[in-house]
Amino acid sequence: MEPVVRSMVAREGREKQRYSTSGARLVSGVIALSADKTKVLMVTSTARQDKFVLPKGGFETDEPTPEDAAMREAWEEAGIIGKITKSLGVIDDLRPPKLFVPNTNGGDIIPPRAEYHFFEMDLEKEENVWPESNRRVRKWFTYSEAIRDLKSRPELIEALNRSSIIKS
Repeated sequence: MEPVVRSMVAREGREKQRYSTSGARLVSGVIALSADKTKVLMVTSTARQDKFVLPKGGFETDEPTPEDAAMREAWEEAGIIGKITKSLGVIDDLRPPKLFVPNTNGGDIIPPRAEYHFFEMDLEKEENVWPESNRRVRKWFTYSEAIRDLKSRPELIEALNRSSIIKS
């Protein structure tokens, strides 16, 4: 098996972004849990430094699977390395879309803004320096702390609820 090459440069832009047939942006992310399953690793949002989110980002055309994209995003955003242990399924982002996609029948179809593919990850290593370490902070949260911070992101709460985290 070939060794995984991890770039120290985070990808930017959406030139290689994949979209679903409905027009939703395809996003992959991880739920990285502590070994005892009592905490989840989250990172600061680039949009709001006072908010923490789950590591996630675009599933791109040069990535064979959503799992590959999730592991790349975990590395770029959180500096973590691990193994995907299970799929948490697909979750639609139902926040109001920014753009309408016209329907061929003349009406407007409002697709989800994103279709999230989340995976649970067994953490193997946390690096001290990673591609976005100058822009993001990572922090361990209990279930109740994470839910409190994710209150405006129901799709991320759903992903966390599908994971093996101990809900305390």
